[in-house]
Amino acid sequence: MGTQAGRLMALLGTKIRHLAASEGSLAREVRTALVDTLFASPASLIIGALTCSAVAASVAHITGSLAMFACSIVIHVVGVMRIGVALAYAKLDGGHSDTTRRHWETLYELGAWLYASLLGALTFITLRTTQDPLAILMVTTTTIGYAAGVAARNAGRPMIALGQLCLSMLPMSAALFVEGGTFANLFAVLLLLFVIGIIDISLQTYEVVSSALETKQEQVEVASRFEKMARSDMLTGLDNRLAMQMRLGELVDGLEDGEDKLAVIWMDLDNFKAINDTLGHLAGDKVLIVTAQRVKAVISERGWLARFGGDEFVIMAPVASIEAAEALAEEILASISQPVSVNDNAIEVAASLGVAVAPDHGRQSDLMLKNADIALYHAKNGGGRRLCCFEPFMHEDFLMHRQIESGLQEALHRDEFELLFQPIVDAQTGETRSCESLLRWSHPELGTISPAVFIPIAESAGLIGDITQWVLRKACEAAAQWPEDVNVSVNISPALLKQANLPITIIETLVNTGMVARRLELEITESVLLDKSPQTNSLLRQLQKMGLRLCLDDFGTGFSSLTYLRSWDFDTIKIDKSFINNIASSPTDQKIIRAVVSLARSLEVNTVAEGVETSEQLERVRDAGCNRIQGYYFAKPMTADNVLAKLAEERGPPAPDKIVNLR
Repeated sequence: MGTQAGRLMALLGTKIRHLAASEGSLAREVRTALVDTLFASPASLIIGALTCSAVAASVAHITGSLAMFACSIVIHVVGVMRIGVALAYAKLDGGHSDTTRRHWETLYELGAWLYASLLGALTFITLRTTQDPLAILMVTTTTIGYAAGVAARNAGRPMIALGQLCLSMLPMSAALFVEGGTFANLFAVLLLLFVIGIIDISLQTYEVVSSALETKQEQVEVASRFEKMARSDMLTGLDNRLAMQMRLGELVDGLEDGEDKLAVIWMDLDNFKAINDTLGHLAGDKVLIVTAQRVKAVISERGWLARFGGDEFVIMAPVASIEAAEALAEEILASISQPVSVNDNAIEVAASLGVAVAPDHGRQSDLMLKNADIALYHAKNGGGRRLCCFEPFMHEDFLMHRQIESGLQEALHRDEFELLFQPIVDAQTGETRSCESLLRWSHPELGTISPAVFIPIAESAGLIGDITQWVLRKACEAAAQWPEDVNVSVNISPALLKQANLPITIIETLVNTGMVARRLELEITESVLLDKSPQTNSLLRQLQKMGLRLCLDDFGTGFSSLTYLRSWDFDTIKIDKSFINNIASSPTDQKIIRAVVSLARSLEVNTVAEGVETSEQLERVRDAGCNRIQGYYFAKPMTADNVLAKLAEERGPPAPDKIVNLR
């Protein structure tokens, strides 16, 4: 029996040591829940205090002992204080920090141990000073019931429960041992065994409670992680579209009339697809991450940033005015307009931003996003690298844009495009030397739409590649039937010069149409070269090595034109028609054209004067030395059949063996 008790005591000692050691490793939320169990039921605390106070007063009255009267009064006072502490904690309704919660736990612990000590003292005094059976029965049953009750009630904080158990029960056992006698000693031993049993039960209860709380906390954490994943962008760590829409709804709904304003800034990276196409998606991901970091650093605590999807971001920020919203957008634009280094490549990053401000531009979150998107469209349509603030007139333009964009997606399938050719003639003989391909489109509902309108939309919608491929095929099919000394030129969008598959597309077109590479001339504008992109430069080198001719279009309207001529072996320079318009009356324009022609002649480059419409303009450009002319004076854009007829008229029909049958 002694051995069994020793083993049990050793086991309990091990459990208590393990309990003390594990206190520091409890999760914050678990410890909080365990402390809250101490104050979870003020009713049970009130009932226990009233019961013990009543018993103490009754025993003191029965015995007439002054010591018991004093003890009962102290028990009553301490009980009231403990009830007050429990009610005060409940009134705070969970508004506790970790530090204050520890203070409340300590206060509860001291009160509990003091109360248990007083009850134990009352029991000891009663057993030692009176023989009244009713008093002894009342005090012993109350103490034993109290000990069992607190062991269950405070099992969440077992050290407090064990302290209350020992402080209330051990004085009873001590009194019985002091009393002496076989039955008193036996009862004292039984009480000790009772204490040991209650300790074991209390520890087991604590293990069950703490394990359940830890399991619940793990479930909460897992649910929280999944919720965060559902609301977060995995690449950048920002809020995703769902979280952004929920937050925007809350922010817009929380605006007070006449006081608050909320800026919604929709940002889209310019030419991001080209980065993915040329350097790969890992490089694109790095650009997105760095961009997110830069924007987040700008807005800091002033607002919220979310990734809407792809290369689009949405910024939400309280502002004082529309001007303040534009100023914030300017800061963001400046922060990201810096190169991003990826694998020793300096990637130029630029963006377009659309700004809308609530409630000026709307009071619903969906409308705010729509208006910011419309403003973004205008920013991109204006060339990108800029911001636009929403204006009401933009809505109609936006609807037109969407109608044109959806129409472009079907135009190729419905064969709505038409390719015309404008001859470029020899300045002295008037014979056709080349033809520029000019794309025309008649929309089923909107009618004829200018290329100046639909080409930028095609570029922004990612359709320019398919359209250019169609133009190249049609242009080469037509030119294959012309004399071998007549070339054809095709305008190449700057967006295409960032796509690595352009040379492959051109090679396939040449092979399928039987065209010679040297007869195909690609017209590019100075804006392409101004970008100074390594990918663009590399692509142009490849195209030249294939034998294609390069034409610098709209010469003189961009920047650093002389630098371009030094860096690239152009075959043709087109002098912009803005210089031709006033050549008859402007000595300055005459001098500029003469200087350009002189420079081109020294570089052995052909010059084309665009937009020649009168005999006087023709005379001036001839005097200036231009060797090629394009304009309405000689010919308007015409169909491929009309080009054939014009060439036949100039030179006679081609020999039968030179005709290519493409049917």
